[in-house]
Amino acid sequence: MAGRVRIQDVAAAAGVSVATVSNALNRPERVNAGTAARIQRIARELDYVPHHGAVDLRHGRRSAIALVIPDVTNSFYARITRGAADAAYGHGFSLVLCDSNDDAERERDFFTMLADQRAAGAVVVPRGADRQRLDGLRRRGIPLVLTDRAVPVQEGCSVAVDDVAGGRLAVEHLLAGGARRILVVNGDRAIRQCADRWQGARQAVREHRGAAVRQVSVPQMDVACGAAAVRELAELPDAVFCTNDFLAVGVVQALLARGVRVPGDITVAGFGDLDVATVSAVPLTTVRQPVEELGRAGVGLLLDEVEAVDDHTHEARQFPPRLVVRESAPRQEVLV
Repeated sequence: MAGRVRIQDVAAAAGVSVATVSNALNRPERVNAGTAARIQRIARELDYVPHHGAVDLRHGRRSAIALVIPDVTNSFYARITRGAADAAYGHGFSLVLCDSNDDAERERDFFTMLADQRAAGAVVVPRGADRQRLDGLRRRGIPLVLTDRAVPVQEGCSVAVDDVAGGRLAVEHLLAGGARRILVVNGDRAIRQCADRWQGARQAVREHRGAAVRQVSVPQMDVACGAAAVRELAELPDAVFCTNDFLAVGVVQALLARGVRVPGDITVAGFGDLDVATVSAVPLTTVRQPVEELGRAGVGLLLDEVEAVDDHTHEARQFPPRLVVRESAPRQEVLV
């Protein structure tokens, strides 16, 4: 086998997980004796030599990884945390949760503390971070993987959902139901996900003759701002696409309060398929993201970088979204 053999190569040859290989080599009491012996034999045959940094990790001197999120109370970030925690546990690592409140100075302080405490690395879920801010984090010398944010591979590893495709999916569905005047309720377009979902919405509208789209930007992507966005509208659209589910819940509440039927008069679609989508006054048609998988994949890429070091190849992993149809915008094909 060309190049330095990695723990992933041993796992593939043995037909087991990386976590099982790690346990067999470093904590064999956690693995069936026969399985541990087989893995140890395969490791010898492949001439596997653990990287010295990984040895430190497995002997408890650097056994923690960090997850930096902007809001621990937000259910989207909570689900990313669940996926990351599952992955960290499966690989024998503890997960340190850092709530940055989307504050650049607080983020930097966390990274300084993580470096002092010899954390193995960090999975960072940015909200409005710009490139300069992220570069500042990387200069702290800690391996870093961005989650819910796509970046070029030369800048490092990242994991994201195709938000352009998601915006297009939602609006194509509204158009297929007969809507021609689409309102997009969006957050700050300086946030990459907001810009991408708006781009997808515009792409969908351009492909339908006679359709038009306009946008309302709100300061916070929450229920209250969603309601405010449509409460005072003089002219109502045929359909509303909200770039997250919290906004969509607010939109539905405000429309119903005005005596507007959803979906009878206006159809509404959200984004995220969060818990609020099913408990909304009218259950939401929405774009599902594999949220827990974002957390798991972020941890997996981080540990690969820690283990492989110079042999690591950065990845920009992107997951496809999927439309979930519920009562706020039922499936109804219209011939035009």
